[in-house]
Amino acid sequence: MNPRRPERPRTKERRSLSTVAAPGRIDTGGDPELAHQLADALREGRDREVNESLTHPLHTYPARMHPGTARRLIDVVMEGRPYGTLIDPFCGSGTTLVEARAAGARAIGVDLNPLAVTLARAKTWTAPLPRRRALRDVGQRIAGEVLAEGKQARRSGHEPAPLRAPAGFDPNARNRRLARWFAPHVRRELELIATHIEDVRADDPEIAEALTAALSAILYKVSSRASDTDPTWVERHVARGAAARLFAQRVELLFAGLDEMTRVRGETPQVIEADARTLVDRLGAGAAAGVVTSPPYAGTYDYAEQHRLRFDFLGIRHRAFDEGEIGARRSFDGDDRRGPRPDPRHQWRQDLAAVVDMIGGLLVPGGRAALVIGDSIAGGRAMYADDDVRGTLGDDLALAAWASQTRPTLGAGERRAFGERPKREHVILLVRR
Repeated sequence: MNPRRPERPRTKERRSLSTVAAPGRIDTGGDPELAHQLADALREGRDREVNESLTHPLHTYPARMHPGTARRLIDVVMEGRPYGTLIDPFCGSGTTLVEARAAGARAIGVDLNPLAVTLARAKTWTAPLPRRRALRDVGQRIAGEVLAEGKQARRSGHEPAPLRAPAGFDPNARNRRLARWFAPHVRRELELIATHIEDVRADDPEIAEALTAALSAILYKVSSRASDTDPTWVERHVARGAAARLFAQRVELLFAGLDEMTRVRGETPQVIEADARTLVDRLGAGAAAGVVTSPPYAGTYDYAEQHRLRFDFLGIRHRAFDEGEIGARRSFDGDDRRGPRPDPRHQWRQDLAAVVDMIGGLLVPGGRAALVIGDSIAGGRAMYADDDVRGTLGDDLALAAWASQTRPTLGAGERRAFGERPKREHVILLVRR
């Protein structure tokens, strides 16, 4: 598969650990040609130009697949099946879907995280140009009105608008949770932006969803939370009007990325909020010509907790995600909201087996699935992801090739856990028999 792709201008770099740290050794196995391509996919994750192209820079998302890796893996799994459907059962913020749309491939993304679904839809919303211009114009109008309201607020006798009360959230509890993280003037600006978006939603839910993604992208930047993955309170001095201006910038960034993506004809990907383990029932056996996905790493992230501030502010209901998140750190730390579990490692392997079984059911005969998954430390013990995946394989899927790259161990706990065998990130290629 060699789809046409638009030329991409360079944009501001945003580095992550894997792009800053020196590249580790890559070991491969299985079919030599396929393994070589998988190794290239790992290397191409370091391509900053690709990582900052299209709509990829819109919103941070912990442990997202590198766009360069996703791009190469789409070519690997869809080779010889240019008109089939590519499915990502753990689409997160939509990296694979963005690359599939840029390639003109038909794609479906699935995630149980409702925020991820909003982000993935916004980042792949390649509607006709008049609709995309409407998105930009509405976003800029909202930013302008919020800036004007901020000037009015500094005049004596001005009465600020009441804070929002999203349906399904206790307003007093919500206010207590949010008050710690936002300065009062920042909170008022953000609430006013959100109120305008809700007014838009009544007549145009598509544009409102894209604007919600832009608003979500700036929330942690103007809050006192250190980052997505670090809940430490930090002091930030955010100027008046900064939230509105950052929102306007994100809307422009989204518009430009969507415009770049539409230089290749194709369908807007379908994005579904669902548990990946139910996909064969939802989509039907043989629905996928290929699968590219990154299942959760055991005990590494707790997305429900990391996004809780966004859930609270945006009024996103997330109980199903809290209860169904696979491999969450809290399940290994004894803080799983689903209740006590006797052996979280055993449960993790059962969940992973269900995922691999689902992939086997989704694929057409001869179809390929590329899984990006990393070793981790969970409950103080090393979890070797490649061993776990191999242990799930039944008669319907064969291991065709793999590439594994050494990753740095962080902290004394990881160094002890991975003392005898290196920590690695893997790309595993499965083929449906």
